[in-house]
Amino acid sequence: MARPIVRRFLQVLVNRGPWGFWASVFQKIARSLHLIKSPTPVSPSSTPGDSNGHISSGSASLIHPFDLAYGTDTSGLIWGENLPSGHRNDLWSTAYYGISPSLFTQLLSSLNLDWQRFTFLDLGSGKGRALLLASRFPFKRIVGVELSPELSADATVNIQHFAAPWQQCRQIEAHHGDATAFNYPSGPIILYLYNPFLSPVLKRCLKNLTRSLAREPREIHLVYVNPAFERLLKKHTPALEKQWSQTFTMTEEDALADRFGSTQEEVAVYRYLPSA
Repeated sequence: MARPIVRRFLQVLVNRGPWGFWASVFQKIARSLHLIKSPTPVSPSSTPGDSNGHISSGSASLIHPFDLAYGTDTSGLIWGENLPSGHRNDLWSTAYYGISPSLFTQLLSSLNLDWQRFTFLDLGSGKGRALLLASRFPFKRIVGVELSPELSADATVNIQHFAAPWQQCRQIEAHHGDATAFNYPSGPIILYLYNPFLSPVLKRCLKNLTRSLAREPREIHLVYVNPAFERLLKKHTPALEKQWSQTFTMTEEDALADRFGSTQEEVAVYRYLPSA
């Protein structure tokens, strides 16, 4: 019994930092002493601060306009420690939080590529919002990899139910699995990361990418949103050349729906081109 409790507290410390850790501890103590009330969970996702760590569809104001428009469930904030899969990488998951649609469309459009040549690959794809948004572009294929079986199942349902007049790619797949050992598809890839992992897992993902490029050199564009561990790219994937960093601003609608009150995100883009 003690071991799971210790692991859970360690996950909170790793994912939220010292201040977040102590805030979580004080909240739990206050609730046990009935100094504050525990919110009532709401299905399918729960209100802020519930015991499952979900922040999503408890009320209409917590559902992102994207989900209201397309009948999907990609809203919410779920901390990494509340997404157990039983895998050793659980400790290093950051959180699930869907990308701003306006920001995603801006950053992908800025690449200005021949989309039909590329597979779009999202590591740590969560409920699949980025996969659905990527279908605005005529990719050869769209693939997501997610360690949490719960989130991967949500993504599969979202893909099945999703339809939009602007959709140009319908080859969308959500895979439940370990991103550090994923077998990269052949051909050119746009590799998308929305700060899904802490450094130990990101390092293993980058090493796996390097091995894949050694087996099959091909064009890669790595798009790193909120690039908290960008220094690892230079160390573990030196073949990737940085193209640019840019801060993208959300639309007013997306900014109003943002759980953290953000209005913009930083994005770093890297590229690998094999030698002729």
